[in-house]
Amino acid sequence: PFSRWQYKEWDYDKWVKVIDWIWDKFKFPTVIVGSPEEKDKAFELVKKCRGRVFNLAGQTTLSELAGVLALSFLHIGVDSAAPHIAAAVGTPTITIYGPSDWRDWAPPGDIHRVVTPDDDCAPCHQKGCDSMGWSKCLQNLGTDKVQRAIQEMMDTLTPR
Repeated sequence: PFSRWQYKEWDYDKWVKVIDWIWDKFKFPTVIVGSPEEKDKAFELVKKCRGRVFNLAGQTTLSELAGVLALSFLHIGVDSAAPHIAAAVGTPTITIYGPSDWRDWAPPGDIHRVVTPDDDCAPCHQKGCDSMGWSKCLQNLGTDKVQRAIQEMMDTLTPR
């Protein structure tokens, strides 16, 4: 859920809803990854979740992160390094983009999906709205659109 730049991050309470939905619907545990600087934010996020969630933020090197992502069924995150690492090791991704243009940054291929806001201003290529350090388009993006992308990916990845 984290990016080096906060204006690329989605609301943590929305992450909690999605993580709990994944647990309730699919019984998949979630692993939160991030840098040492994001460890406390990850801890606060995990505390709010009902489902099985493991906090590895700040606990892996980049090569260990690649190993964790290689063992993952799916990576769901924001525009940051992790989706690219996941794609590099062959893990399907769903990446939320706001102010940055997914057409420039999204991993290519059929096993990678993007979720973008419906706001006309996105992508704006700005570092947040009105110099506030956060992006309205991501604040307006609801969990339903992310959940639909996850459901579609699960339908594609899981045998019937």
